Amino acid sequence: MKSSIHEISIKVSDTFVNTIAKCLVDAVGDDIKEDIQGLVTQNGTAARIWDFIHTNICKNFSISDIIANPTKRGGWAIVPVFDRTTGIIYSLMREQRFSELKKQRPKRRKATYLDALIGSLNADLTAPQHQTLLFPSLSYKFNDIQIEEIVKKIIFDLGIPKELVKRHALILFQSSNYELISLRSCIVDSYLDIVAEADWNNYIKTNESAVADKISEKTSAFANPTAGLKYRQKAKDKMDQKPLGTDKTEEKKKETDDNS
Repeated sequence: MKSSIHEISIKVSDTFVNTIAKCLVDAVGDDIKEDIQGLVTQNGTAARIWDFIHTNICKNFSISDIIANPTKRGGWAIVPVFDRTTGIIYSLMREQRFSELKKQRPKRRKATYLDALIGSLNADLTAPQHQTLLFPSLSYKFNDIQIEEIVKKIIFDLGIPKELVKRHALILFQSSNYELISLRSCIVDSYLDIVAEADWNNYIKTNESAVADKISEKTSAFANPTAGLKYRQKAKDKMDQKPLGTDKTEEKKKETDDNS
């Protein structure tokens, strides 16, 4: 039997959400800012931020009730977070990526780790405002064996008994200009429609950047290439010299003034 939104909710402690928020604030802020200091290009910054997010999550969740361990799906590693008190496995994702996956869902043939988790743990859920597909037949049903294999590996890497796991929930966030600007959690059904959600924006605490001065100094250096350069005495002497021919021009001008 399908469960409704009235029966599903996201209940977590303030400590849990505060920790998640801090991990994200640090990762998208000072962690990545300090890491890219001195780089002339930043082609890998978007992926590098995830390394900081995952590392922060693993470092900060060392209590017995919360388990966070890396697992790999194809060439991409993720760090799911399991809450023993609720039986929920959380996975983190950017809002933009979630929107892309939802849009692609009807035609997707290969299950992502998100498809697998919700297909296995949230299969009995239906959103109150289910998205109506124009062509329902185009919505592909993933292979059940493949789904279970993906979920089995995630649970194994977390090091928890399968019977403890009850649901999956997403932690969705947005960042801009090295700041975390939105944070929420939601439980979705197999079509990625929202069954229940919780607004966590109030837990975002903006800290003054510890590397802001370094970035400002770097920007100033680009605007003034000579800023911060140390010159030898010989170079300083040359810089103090007048341009070639200046003395003769001034002598002529003085001679003309005297004769006038």
